[in-house]
Amino acid sequence: MAKSGTLDLTRGDSTLQGRLHDGALEGPLRIAERGTPQASLGYQGGELHGTSVLYHPNGKVSARLPYVRGQLHGEASFHSAEGGLQRKVNYRDGRMHGEVSNYFPDGSLAEQSFYRDGVQDGPLRRFHGNGQLAQEARYVRGTPLEQPRAYAENGRPLDENGKPMSWLRWWLSERAAPGDV
Repeated sequence: MAKSGTLDLTRGDSTLQGRLHDGALEGPLRIAERGTPQASLGYQGGELHGTSVLYHPNGKVSARLPYVRGQLHGEASFHSAEGGLQRKVNYRDGRMHGEVSNYFPDGSLAEQSFYRDGVQDGPLRRFHGNGQLAQEARYVRGTPLEQPRAYAENGRPLDENGKPMSWLRWWLSERAAPGDV
């Protein structure tokens, strides 16, 4: 008969507490160092299942990771040691799928992209710290459709040399019908 019961291990300042059922991890598993949580993991039948939480050494949340039958599935979030949100990633069956967002330390959006079954697919947008669009591109099955378009902090498009387009050219291109400029 397989082993079942409480799992309570200590090695130096680290502790691991959980349960075994028929030799497999079952339910919550907690890992701590010097009494400070390092991880809180959920298991079902020996596989990660439910929301796992990882912690920075200061005890603040580092990551929240949703698992279904051992694979990432749902929205994962990653946080700085100060607690600010750094990144959100959607997963399906262990692969990035859907929106991926990265954030500046002040919490504003730094980058947004989209994935389908682990491959970049859809718009990519990067932002300046002031919230203005810095770069945009579009991907189909991991391949960019065209060269990324870049923008200055004031919103003006950058030319092929990385310099802001003249005000007049920009103004005319914004008001012209497609193909006129």
